[in-house]
Amino acid sequence: MQYTAPHYYRKFQCIGGDCPDTCCAGWQIQIDPASLRKYRKMKGPLGNRLKNEIVWKEGCFRRYDGRCAFLNENNLCDLYLEGGGEKAFCRTCRTYPRHIEEFEGLREISLSLSCPVAASLILSCQEKVRFLHGENPDRDETYEDFDFLLFTKLMDTRSLILHIIQDRSHPIGLRAAVALALAHDLQERIDRNALFDADSLLDRYSSDSKWTWFEKKLKKLENSPAEKGAVRDHLFDIIEHLEVLRDSWKPYLREARTILKRADEKRTDEICYEKNTALSSVEEKAEGSDAVPFSELFTDVIAEQLLVYFIFTYFCGAVYNENAYGKMKFSLAGMLLIRELVRARWIQDPSAVSTDTVIDAAVRYSREVEHSDENKVMMEQFLDNEDVFGLEDLFLLLL
Repeated sequence: MQYTAPHYYRKFQCIGGDCPDTCCAGWQIQIDPASLRKYRKMKGPLGNRLKNEIVWKEGCFRRYDGRCAFLNENNLCDLYLEGGGEKAFCRTCRTYPRHIEEFEGLREISLSLSCPVAASLILSCQEKVRFLHGENPDRDETYEDFDFLLFTKLMDTRSLILHIIQDRSHPIGLRAAVALALAHDLQERIDRNALFDADSLLDRYSSDSKWTWFEKKLKKLENSPAEKGAVRDHLFDIIEHLEVLRDSWKPYLREARTILKRADEKRTDEICYEKNTALSSVEEKAEGSDAVPFSELFTDVIAEQLLVYFIFTYFCGAVYNENAYGKMKFSLAGMLLIRELVRARWIQDPSAVSTDTVIDAAVRYSREVEHSDENKVMMEQFLDNEDVFGLEDLFLLLL
C-alpha cells in the first residue's frame, strides 16, 4: 500500500479545550459499526452513559444544543477522559481532522480545512507544499472495476496542475486559469474515450508558451465587471441551496452577499481589487487606520495553498465519476468563495481584519460544504451547468 500526505501533515497537534471552534459541536458525529459493537459491550457507569447517549438507530452520538453529549463544560471529551484515552474513540473522532481518500493500492491523507488548527497550518504555510510518500508492503488490496488507466492519467494531470498552481513567477489568477483549462481539455478526452491523447495534452500544457496565450485570453475579458458580478452571484446561489449544518452559516453568508452587492452598486468592486482602495464609507473607515490592503490580506500564496488543498484532496476522485473538470471547478469554487467571504469582511471594515479572518472564512466554508457528501455532490452538479459556469465565466472571477 502506498501513502501520500502533504509535508505539514505531521505538524498537526490538537489543542483540545483551547480550540476556538471545537469539532465536537455543530454537526452529527457518526459512529462506525465496530465502535458501536464495542460501546454496546462496555460496562459500568461509562457503559450506561453510552447506552443512553447514543442514537442507536442512526448510529451517532446524541447532541444537546448542537454539542456532543460527551463534550463537557471545559470543551474536553468525557469519553476520552473516562474511557482510557484515544482507544475509546470511534473512527470519526480518532481520525479527525485527518482526511483519507482511498484508491486501489493508495491512501492519500490530508488535514481538513474545517479544523481551525489545521486551517492555520495550511494557510500560514509560506513555502510550496511538498508531498511525502511512504509504503507498507505488507498491505495490499484490489478494487473491482477500478479504472487504473483513467487513474494514471488523472494522477499525471494533477501533478502538472499542482506544478502550474505553484509556479510563483506568474499571478495566481493566471495560474488558476491555465489549470482550469487543462482540466477542461482532459475532460473532453475522457468524454470522447480518447485517453490515448492525454500525454500530448500534458506536453502542450508543459510548454512555456501557454502563459502568453492565456495572458492574452484573460486580457480580452477584463472589461466585464457586470458579468463578473453575475458569475459570483451564481456561485453564492449554489451554496445557498445546500444543506445547512450550522445555524450561524446562513446569516454569515447572507451578510457577506449583502456587503458585496452594495459594493457592486457603488461601483467599487474593481477598485477594491486593482487599487486596494475602497470608496465612500469604506474609504472613510480606512483613512488614518492600520487597514491592510486586500491583496496583502488574501495573498496569492493563500489562494495557492487553498487551491493545492482542494485539488490534492478531490481531483483524483474523478476516477469514480469520470468528472475531472467538475472536480477542478469544485476546487476553484472553494478558493473563490472563501476569497469573497473574506473580501466582504474587508469591505465592511478593513481595519478589523487579519489572517484570523481568512482562517475563520475557510473553516466555516469547509464545515458546511466538505462535511456533507450530499453538499459536495450537489455543488459539483450545479457547477456542471456550462451556461452559467463555462470556462470563460469562471475566468472572469480570476481577473
